[in-house]
Amino acid sequence: MAQVSTRWRFILPGVLAAQLASLPASAGAMRLPLFDEAGRTAVFVADDETVRYEAPLVGTIEVTTPANVEARLPELRPHLRGFSIVEAFEAGRTEAGSKARARWRLRLTPGGEGPWRLMPFVLTFRDVRTGAQQTVLTRAVDFPAPPALPAASGAPECDLEPEWVAPGWRTIGLWAGCAAALAALLAAAIPLARRARRALHERTLSPEVRARLELDRLLAEGLLARRLFKPFYFGLTGVIRRYFERGYALRATRQTTEEFLASLSGEARIGQAAREALAAFLNAADRVKFAGVEASEAEAEAAVRRAREFIDAADAQQKGETHA
Repeated sequence: MAQVSTRWRFILPGVLAAQLASLPASAGAMRLPLFDEAGRTAVFVADDETVRYEAPLVGTIEVTTPANVEARLPELRPHLRGFSIVEAFEAGRTEAGSKARARWRLRLTPGGEGPWRLMPFVLTFRDVRTGAQQTVLTRAVDFPAPPALPAASGAPECDLEPEWVAPGWRTIGLWAGCAAALAALLAAAIPLARRARRALHERTLSPEVRARLELDRLLAEGLLARRLFKPFYFGLTGVIRRYFERGYALRATRQTTEEFLASLSGEARIGQAAREALAAFLNAADRVKFAGVEASEAEAEAAVRRAREFIDAADAQQKGETHA
């Protein structure tokens, strides 16, 4: 029995190799030859006989060569038309006698438009004994077109009517924050717009009318009732200076009291008595503003009356000159 076992141990590999060499290429439902020359062949063998939209096309590229020759394939994605590669891997190489067979497994998803084709690609052969390489170009092969899809019929399976989706708390909070910010912006913008509109309107008024409005606005602040005489006198002299600046084209708001009075000396429309009264008014106000002199409410009211007299007198004088 030992001799029989030893004999079969040497005989069986040879028998199996001869049978493998005599077998044809693996049978498949679709065989598309790619190359056949000088004992070297390449063929695409698919498991299915047709291309179908509903399932990938599974196939194998088989390259048969002499046993001392190795075959190499390039990246096949650029050479496919109408397909996208789902999976591609080398499935191994087997030898039987003087022949070798290498396999590459492919899973191809057909696209909606043809042609479905494998374009020519470069196949490389390498002699493992000498290292010599040779490249050949395969032929293009066309896959049978998939059967046409059946025409769609019936109503759509989905409801196309919009469905209300309630917003989350984060979205509601974001909307509320935006609304609050907009309300705050409007609350700040409305007074600014009103002041701007008032300022534009006042620019169209005469210097006398603007001076009276500014004087009434100063009194409405209630500085005298709160005994804030120093800021009141600053506001009062500002009204008078702006009036003379607008009515007589002087730089009254940018001059000291001495410079302002000196510029008035060359103004023929203002008499000597008016200049002296204005000088006394401004000097008395400067003592309150800068020298720390305490004023009384009665003195402040008297200063207001004198300011009105300056405005009325200048207004009457200019109107008289206009009529003359």
